[in-house]
Amino acid sequence: MSDYIEDRREQGFTLIELLVAIVVVGILAAVAIVGIAGLTNTGNKSACQASEDAAKAAASAFYANNTNQWPTSFTDMTQASPANPVNQPPVMTLASGVNAAGNTLTGPNNNWTLTGTFSAGNPPDFTQSATNGCH
Repeated sequence: MSDYIEDRREQGFTLIELLVAIVVVGILAAVAIVGIAGLTNTGNKSACQASEDAAKAAASAFYANNTNQWPTSFTDMTQASPANPVNQPPVMTLASGVNAAGNTLTGPNNNWTLTGTFSAGNPPDFTQSATNGCH
């Protein structure tokens, strides 16, 4: 019997042992990929929500700096605005990769979209795209 054990040790792994090891590594890889994908999505949601909060604060600052007039677009809040009697600096600084075009604020690689409804007499209302908003 001791000859059999010595022979077995010299032969290496059995096919079953190798298959079990491959299955275990595959399961661990699948769990890791799902976890990483969730973190990326969470980051996009956080960036979108932070931009919405910044837009609300910027709209209030614009109102205070421009003799009680609300902004008419994201562009008003992100560029120096000619206010009476002096020029005011921008009240909203965009994060890297975020673009403001009229009534739309778009995240990097179009990961999220924030739309503003602007009117001169009322504070702006911000809504997120149903397909790639903060939700």
